Amino acid sequence: MLNEEVVTVIAGGRQWTAWRRVLVRASFQDAARSFQIEAAAEPGGAATAWTFKAGTQVDILFNGSLACRGYVDRYQPKIGQHKRAEITISGRSKSQDFIDSSAVHDTGQFKNKDPQEIAATLDKFGVGIAADVPLTKVPIYRITPGETAFRCLEKLCREQGVFPVGQADGSILITKGGRKRHAGAILEGVNMEEGEADHNWSGRHSDVIVRGQKPYGHGEDALQIEGLARDAEVGRFRPVIVFHDGDTDKDRARKRAQTRRDREAGNSLKASVTVQGFRDDGGTLWEPGALIFTQSQFLDIAQDMAIETVTWSQDRTDGSLSVLSLVDPRALGGNGAKGGSAGAAWGSDAGD
Repeated sequence: MLNEEVVTVIAGGRQWTAWRRVLVRASFQDAARSFQIEAAAEPGGAATAWTFKAGTQVDILFNGSLACRGYVDRYQPKIGQHKRAEITISGRSKSQDFIDSSAVHDTGQFKNKDPQEIAATLDKFGVGIAADVPLTKVPIYRITPGETAFRCLEKLCREQGVFPVGQADGSILITKGGRKRHAGAILEGVNMEEGEADHNWSGRHSDVIVRGQKPYGHGEDALQIEGLARDAEVGRFRPVIVFHDGDTDKDRARKRAQTRRDREAGNSLKASVTVQGFRDDGGTLWEPGALIFTQSQFLDIAQDMAIETVTWSQDRTDGSLSVLSLVDPRALGGNGAKGGSAGAAWGSDAGD
C-alpha cells in the first residue's frame, strides 16, 4: 500500500487537491523553497487559469502542515490529441522577492550592524528575516551598486559561517545546521528504499588561508590581514588562498578560514537516500539542517548526517516519497558527526 499524504493548494480563497504530480524542494543552501505541480484539466479551463495565473500567492500543505508559501512564477497549460489537457504550475516561496530585487537603502552604508539587522532593513518586501544563532556586528558594510538584497546577506552570512535558509512560511532564517534532530533513523534494509554515497576528498585542503585588507588604516594590521585554518586529516601539503572581498580584520579572516575548512571537510561525505512518506518516525516533516542517524553497510556510512536538501514528491505510481540529500553536519556549520563512523577512509580530525 502506497504511503500518501493529502496535498492541498490554497489559492484565491479556494482549496485544490487530487494533483497528478507534486514536487516541493527545500534546501539548507537556498533562501527560497520551490514547487512544481502538474494537474489534469478540462480543455477551456478558464477558471483554473485565472486561479493559478502567474503571480498568484499559494499555500501548499501536506496533511494540513504548511510546506511552502509563495507565488506562482509560471503557468503552463498544454493541450493535445483526444482533448487531453494538462497544466503545470511552478514557483518559489515569498522570499524570492528579497532574492531577486536590488538592495534599496538611503545611504547604502551600515555601521555596527549584524547580518540580521542589515537584512531586516533591506527587507522592503515583508518577507521576514530572523536569526536563531549569535551574530557578530560588522563595523562597516557598503552596498555594491546594483547588488541584490540577498547578495548582501549571503556575503555577510558566509563570512560568519551561517546560512540564510528559506522557511515554509516564506521567511528567511539565519541559522546553522545540526540544531535539531529527527526522530528515528535511516537504515539500509529497513526504511531506505534507494541510496547512494560520495566519499570525495578532492575539495579538501591542508591549509585554508584567507587574505584581505581594511578600507582604511596602514601597516600590517590593515594591509596584510591573514587568517589560517589547517585540516590535519589531509596529511599532505594542499593549500588554498582565498581573497576576501570587502572589509575584514584578523579575527574575521580567521573565522572565515575555519568555516571554509569545516565545510570542505563536511562536503567530503555526501549521500542521497529515498524513503517512503514525507515525515520522520515522530510525524514531523523532514527539515533541512536537521540531523538523522544514517546507517548503511554498502554506502559505508554509520553516523549522524544533516539534511542538506529534501525533495517531497507524490504521484499516482509511487505515492509520497522523500529524497533526502545528506551531508556531514560540518558542511552546514554543525559539529563533527557523532554516533559512528563513515568507513576507514573517513577522518574527522580537522584542527586549527
